[in-house]
Amino acid sequence: MKCIPQTVCLLVLSILANVAVAEEFDRAAELKKMEGRFERFFQNMAGTTFRVVKEVAGDQSTVTTYDDVGNVIEAHNSTIKVEKRGPVRVLSFFNVLVTAGPNKGHTQLATSSYIYRIDGDSITECWGLLEEDTSPVRAFQWRRIKDEQK
Repeated sequence: MKCIPQTVCLLVLSILANVAVAEEFDRAAELKKMEGRFERFFQNMAGTTFRVVKEVAGDQSTVTTYDDVGNVIEAHNSTIKVEKRGPVRVLSFFNVLVTAGPNKGHTQLATSSYIYRIDGDSITECWGLLEEDTSPVRAFQWRRIKDEQK
């Protein structure tokens, strides 16, 4: 058995360390693209339109659902993580805490994941496509909120 010189081992470790740092930088840059406030709308079976606002700051996300007159129906916070799996980007969220609505105080520690894509000021989410996700396939598109009055 041949011994590998210590300098070669140090060089390989240095390269691997730089790859890990570059990967972390990419994740940080990806999260940075998501920072801000985004919204989407949906209608229930009765035809009422609801507004959903997602706010991302660092690795924290808050999602709040409003009824047609602006009342908070449900809100929750979570920790998010982004990664690339092959050709797709995957967002995972965990440590969910419901902060408003009928389930206020409920926590969900388990991780859920979906495929996403960022295009400028929009984020498209595709749920139910990953092997571990048994939920129905569905897609949502969020638009960045600009010039919102406080």
